Amino acid sequence: MQKIIVSSATLATLLGALTLSAGALAATPAAVDLLTNGSFQEGSDGWWLAGTEIKVKDGAGCMAITKPGANQWDVMLGQSMLGLRKGQEYTIAFTAYALEDTDLKANVQFDSPPYTSYFATGVNLTKTPQDFKFKFTMSKPDDPKAQFQFQLGARKATTVCVSKASLTGVTYAVKASLNSVRLNQLGYVPNAVKQATVATDATAPLAWTVKDQAGKVVAKGNTTPFGKNAASGENVQIADFSELTTPGDQYVLGVAGQSSHAFTISANIYGPLKRDAVAYFYHNRSGIAIDAAHVDDPKLARPAGHAPDKATCFNRRDEKGNNWSGCDYTLDVSKGWYDAGDHGKYVVNGGISLWTLQNMYERSLYIKGADSTWFGEGKLRIPDTAKGAPDLLKEARWEMDFLLAMQVPANKKLKLPLGDQLANLTSLKMTEVDAGGMVHQVIHDESWTGIPLRPDRDMKIRYLYFPTTAATLNMAATAAQSARIWKTLDPDYAARCLKAAETAWDAAVRQPQIYAYDQFTGGGPYNDNNVTDEFYWAAAELFVTTGIARYQTALRASPNFLLMPAGDMKGTHDLSWDDLNAAATITLAMVPNTLPPNDIKTARQHLMATANAYVAAGAKEGYGLPFAAEQYSWGSNGALANRGIILGLAYDFSGERKYLNAATAAMNYMLGRNPLDQSYVSGYGERPLKNPHHRFWAQQSSSDYPGPARGALSGGPNSVNFSDPVATALKGKCIGQTCWIDNNGAWTLNEITINWNAPFAWLVAFLDDAGRQ
Repeated sequence: MQKIIVSSATLATLLGALTLSAGALAATPAAVDLLTNGSFQEGSDGWWLAGTEIKVKDGAGCMAITKPGANQWDVMLGQSMLGLRKGQEYTIAFTAYALEDTDLKANVQFDSPPYTSYFATGVNLTKTPQDFKFKFTMSKPDDPKAQFQFQLGARKATTVCVSKASLTGVTYAVKASLNSVRLNQLGYVPNAVKQATVATDATAPLAWTVKDQAGKVVAKGNTTPFGKNAASGENVQIADFSELTTPGDQYVLGVAGQSSHAFTISANIYGPLKRDAVAYFYHNRSGIAIDAAHVDDPKLARPAGHAPDKATCFNRRDEKGNNWSGCDYTLDVSKGWYDAGDHGKYVVNGGISLWTLQNMYERSLYIKGADSTWFGEGKLRIPDTAKGAPDLLKEARWEMDFLLAMQVPANKKLKLPLGDQLANLTSLKMTEVDAGGMVHQVIHDESWTGIPLRPDRDMKIRYLYFPTTAATLNMAATAAQSARIWKTLDPDYAARCLKAAETAWDAAVRQPQIYAYDQFTGGGPYNDNNVTDEFYWAAAELFVTTGIARYQTALRASPNFLLMPAGDMKGTHDLSWDDLNAAATITLAMVPNTLPPNDIKTARQHLMATANAYVAAGAKEGYGLPFAAEQYSWGSNGALANRGIILGLAYDFSGERKYLNAATAAMNYMLGRNPLDQSYVSGYGERPLKNPHHRFWAQQSSSDYPGPARGALSGGPNSVNFSDPVATALKGKCIGQTCWIDNNGAWTLNEITINWNAPFAWLVAFLDDAGRQ
């Protein structure tokens, strides 16, 4: 599809409507078609699906219904974010037929509980295409985010085709109120670079001033024209007010008659945020009650979820038709962190999250100026589960205990898919192997749950899903890291971790090609059929902890030895759950070990080269980001935070402020210096994240549920994947940094996860350290 690039004014209007910003109402007086691509001329763009897949043929969207389910809504085709105005008349029209006589329900409704229906009707379908047309008047209050649905569930298994679909009437939207002067809405440390981006059609420099709380001008200058920012389609200029270092509140930057949000300058600007970013993990614990004494809002307290969380192996037919034989054991995996907005717990995502928090602790041991006092014993608001240990490690241990519990008992035989079988997902070949010491990929529900749902109210059956080489190496790496961290704090625990790590390593070497596939419902697959990075990472962590030669041999023999990200627009080898090379190289570069000195020097050189590439990218980006691509992928904010880790370490190793400036620019973007004028962090900034995709932090869906705890980072803009019902409304109408909406149904845009909050917490803590120096 051709990309649509819009001007700053058009962008503000579009995004204001989609994000429901406060402002005056605007309505188009003439009737318009509210549906996108109702003719299916652009494939399935604009439509979302549930319980089926769609194929477009001859201008019709055809759905093969193989599993009708028990409810009408188990199979659906629909569109979301449709604006309806009270008292207005709307016309629904479509053409439909089926390969066998059946029926469907056309429905227009509120998109969240109680799912109020504005219009619903059933129609009978035959093999002959029929035209249908209905009118209704919107009798309920204005709704800017209604859903249109074809409900096809609880009917016979057949194929249904629809075409020429439209919903015509007066649209309802909300006028945008986005600031054109965009900066970090929280503020700045005194010694940091301080820049704002101004969206403007002007091409000549513009005068700017900063006024204090009393209205006195305390700094002034002229902007620097940048030109078009490719990732947002805007023309922008840069205001640099770094000269202002005086601490204070309620500063306002004014440019050409436009004013920024008020901001603060303080050496302690990141102090509360770093604690809240780490508290995210306590809030998302499994197997323990979240105590009101440890949270800011009593509504955030809740009973223990999945306590206990005991499960056996999946022993049913998967979504692709393969039969799984299960296992003869049950594991108690009650601890750990819920991965994201659902109640699944994943070893491969838990692994990088755990490593990042533990790396934050190790940085405090080996980097001069890194402050460890703020996460010492009794400093974080969490239960005291390990006397004498820093609170950060207590939190990390909750997840480490989960990973340890996911290990297959010794000498257990399991039937598993050996080798790369990605091309044969409907007929996996199973081979019985000795799976002892391997680690299960995930535990999650047998099927997806809805929103809202408190964890203790999740009554669905849960299963252990088959062990994989990647999960096994994730546990080996993090358990080895834990072993050296806990060696003096808790020698018995350290010994347990090391034994489990070495057992897992041996199991992975024995079974090096057991990969995860997208076979199951109720949880994400985290599929990855390249585990050379996991082998390198696990070998590195085991070697640094033990000094044993066989691990050094393995890591040096790896094709990824000392590999770091390329620093390019594609994000090649950027640190993530499916590319852990950087984690290995960072450990070798930072934690004392017995590699030859030249290898350690090379590891640091590679890290610095990556950081230099990130810095260079920032000079090409209108918001200063160390990422200069036009398109943004799922979890872009998490990827940006991981780049911040490498920039932070480059500053630690060199003291060069260009790395600190680039890391600061990444944080500024996440806290408001972006084209949506949006803080992607809950509880921080004038326009903070309010409605993340989360089953408990679900105030948007039910007033009985709380909003998010402070310090949660949204996944952020995603211009690549529009697979959820909310995101479909943006497809073709946004690019790069503008593809985002604060809605808890938008999991491709507004999900929150442990592996994004972990690097975010690391980066916040680093910037707090740097700001005090």
